[in-house]
Amino acid sequence: MKYNRRRWNNILILSIIAFILLLNLPNIIKSYLIEDEHPNQSYLLNPNKPLQSIQSNGWALENNQGEWLLSPKSTIAANELKERWQSLLGTNVDEPTFEALIPKLGASESVEVWYRDQEEPQRITLYKTPQFLLLKNWQEQWIAISVAPSYLLL
Repeated sequence: MKYNRRRWNNILILSIIAFILLLNLPNIIKSYLIEDEHPNQSYLLNPNKPLQSIQSNGWALENNQGEWLLSPKSTIAANELKERWQSLLGTNVDEPTFEALIPKLGASESVEVWYRDQEEPQRITLYKTPQFLLLKNWQEQWIAISVAPSYLLL
């Protein structure tokens, strides 16, 4: 069977479209068919970027040639503190709830998180309450985390 030029062009175009769909199939399945594990929760830190350091008033956690160092020294191991920060998930707080909490919040604290190959740090605003910590995550969303302040802060 002999195909003319126009038919070969159509076959080529359809083949390329099929190939692109095949390459995007994992993303399509992930986006539309797999449910989110944590539908109302967000990570505090960007899970897609490697950490370089976390700095706050009075303490710093830094990666020095693959080894995590904590200054001043603490009873918590530097690697453990890094894992605590990196794996932290919080419940999303919507804007009306945050506005209602503002009068009850005290002074804020600031934590800087530096990622490798990024010029500016992620600045986390942190409020302590008796029941939870209120933090602004890497997506600029407010999240509540029910941990004791000593779990994250020295």
